[in-house]
Amino acid sequence: MFHPNQVIVAAHIDELHAAAAAERLARSARPASSHNRVTSAFAGLWSILGGAEKSQPLPKLTDYPFRS
Repeated sequence: MFHPNQVIVAAHIDELHAAAAAERLARSARPASSHNRVTSAFAGLWSILGGAEKSQPLPKLTDYPFRS
């Protein structure tokens, strides 16, 4: 037979699992705000255009053996 403390702990764990599942469901059902979409689009465009990161220059193809 189960000890009463084991039953209480199991019931508490079940409540925590149910609360976590409800939170995940609520979070996935919430639509993205327009601010998040605009920020995401701007960040994507910024990364494509180079943004704040300085890209490394391309090496010159002067001393490569396949180039004559």
